Amino acid sequence: MAAPHTTRLQLLLFALGALVLLAGCSSAGAEPAVTPPPAAAAVTAAPSPTPTQEADPVTETPEVEPADAAVTPAPVSEEHPEPVILSNPGFEEHGPDGLPTGWEHSGMVEAVLVEPRGRSGEFRLTHKAQQAYQVESFQHVNGLEDGWYTLRAWVRSSGGQNEAYIALRCGDAEQRTHIPPTTPGYRWISLTASLQVSGGECTIRLVSDGSPDTWASFDDIELVPGRAVLTVLGADISSLPKSEDFGGVYRYADGTEADALQILKDHGMNYARLRVWVDPPDGYHNKARILAMAARLKEQGIQLLVDFHYSDHWADPGKQIKPAAWRDYDFEQLKGAVYDHTYDVCSALVEQGTPPDMVQVGNEINAGMLWPDGSYENFDNLAALLKEGYRAVKDCSPTTPVMLHIAEGGSNDVARWWFDNITRRDVPFDVIGISYYPYWHGSLAELQANLIDISARYDKDVIVVETAYAFTDQDADNYPNIVSGDMAIPHYPLTPEGQRLMLRDVMAVVRAVPQGRGLGIFYWDAVWTAVEGNGWDATDPTSGNAWENQALFDFEGRALPALQEFMNP
Repeated sequence: MAAPHTTRLQLLLFALGALVLLAGCSSAGAEPAVTPPPAAAAVTAAPSPTPTQEADPVTETPEVEPADAAVTPAPVSEEHPEPVILSNPGFEEHGPDGLPTGWEHSGMVEAVLVEPRGRSGEFRLTHKAQQAYQVESFQHVNGLEDGWYTLRAWVRSSGGQNEAYIALRCGDAEQRTHIPPTTPGYRWISLTASLQVSGGECTIRLVSDGSPDTWASFDDIELVPGRAVLTVLGADISSLPKSEDFGGVYRYADGTEADALQILKDHGMNYARLRVWVDPPDGYHNKARILAMAARLKEQGIQLLVDFHYSDHWADPGKQIKPAAWRDYDFEQLKGAVYDHTYDVCSALVEQGTPPDMVQVGNEINAGMLWPDGSYENFDNLAALLKEGYRAVKDCSPTTPVMLHIAEGGSNDVARWWFDNITRRDVPFDVIGISYYPYWHGSLAELQANLIDISARYDKDVIVVETAYAFTDQDADNYPNIVSGDMAIPHYPLTPEGQRLMLRDVMAVVRAVPQGRGLGIFYWDAVWTAVEGNGWDATDPTSGNAWENQALFDFEGRALPALQEFMNP
C-alpha cells in the first residue's frame, strides 16, 4: 500500500496501462509514465476504477454464463483426499416432482428448483421465489470415521438474502459459511465448512432465508476428510509506533483501553506485517523501529512478516523510487545494496532473537522496483534484484519463506503476465502475495479464480497480503478519505457490519483455495487511526490520514466487529 491520498489513483492508472507518479503526491518530481509491453496487453484489462453497480435483483437466475466467467486453472499435482460418497452431489438426477433425488427439503419447498446449466454438469440446485421464503436442502451422511471433514460447495448468488449459507452439522456442533453475492457476472465460487466428526454422522445443509426475487444456486457438493483453515490471520500494523508516540489510544469494544497488540491477539490475530524503508524522513519504519516492534510482537506470541519497500518512502505500482543514498549507484552497486540492506535488517532481527517468520522482497512490484533500473520494462534487471533479496534472506535465515507481492488480486491476466516473466528467469520465491481491495480489484469470484490458478500454476501457497474495507464514509480528521460512500460495493454498506461482512467473505474465498494453498490474509493498515502527526506524508507532520475510515478501530479507538472474524479461521 502506498500514500493513501494518491495510491488508488496510481493503481487505477496502472490498470489502464499507464503508471503515473502524480507531481502532487510528494515533493519529488514525477517518474516517466510507462506502459506494459504488448505481450502483457492483458494488464490493461483490469477492473474498472468504479465498481459496477448492479441492476435490481433478478427474478430468475441467469441462464447463460458470461463468456469470461471462469479461469481455467492449471492442473493440481498434489493428491486430493478421496471424497465421501454422497447421493446426487451434482443434482443431475431429479424425480417427477422436479426435486433432486437423494436430498431432503424443509420450509418452502416450492422455492427448491433444479435448473439447467450447472457448474460442471447439466443441472444445478437453486433456491428462489418471487416472495419471501425460507428453505433448506439437506442430506444425512453416515458411517464416517472420527476426524475432521470439510464440506465444499460451489455457489452463485444474487445477494440480498436475509441469510444464505452452507453448513456441516455433526451432533450438536455446526460450522456455517455464508454465501456472498457473486456479482458482477454471477461467477461460481467455492466455499468450505470444516468440522470435527465424532459418532460417524453428519448433515450437509444448504440454507436460504431469502427476500423476494433473490436466489442462491449450488452445485458439485463434496465432503472430504481434512480441515480447510486459514493459518495466517494477520494485519499490517506499521503505523502503530508513530500512532502511539503521538497519543493514539486503542480500546476493546466495551471501551476498555489496552495495548493494541493485545487487543489484536485476543481477537485471533497471529501475524503482523511491518514495512521497512531505507532512510525514512520521519525516522519511522527503519531498522531500529522494526527491531523494537519485533520484540513486542514476539512477547505477544505474534509472528512477523517483514515488508521491504526498497525506498525511503511509499512504494507501490505507481511509485518505486530509489532511496536517496542509492540514487547514483550503477546496477552492480544497486544489487549489492539490495543484498546488504536486506541482510542487515534480517540479521539484526535474528541476533535480537526475533527472526522474521516471513519476508517480502518488494512491495506491490507489478511495475518493478528501484526505477528505472528495476522497472518491469527490463525484467532481467528486476529478476537480478529479486534474486539478491532472496539470497540475503536465505543467507540470514535459511528457513524463512520469501514472498513476492503484486497488486490487482482480481486480475489473473496481470498475475500470469508478471509471474510468468519472473519464473522464466528462475527467480526463486516461496509464497505469492496479492493485494485485493474490493473497490478496485474486481469481484470475490475473480479473486478466488486467480488464487486457485496461480497457486496451481506456480506450485506456491498464496496470501492476500493486503485487503481492507471502510466501516464508514465519514471523516475523522478533515483530510479527504480515499474511499467514500459512492464506492461501496453492492450488498456491503460502508458500515461496521458491511466491513465485517466483506472481511468474512474475503477470508472465505481464500480458505477455499484447494490443497490448503490459501494460507490467509493481512488487513491493511488495521491500526492507522486519525492521530494528529501520523499522517500519510512522512515529510510533512501536518498531513492527514486518508485511511482512518478503513481501520479496524473506530474513531474513538474501539475495536470494530470485523475483528471478530479473525476468531473464525
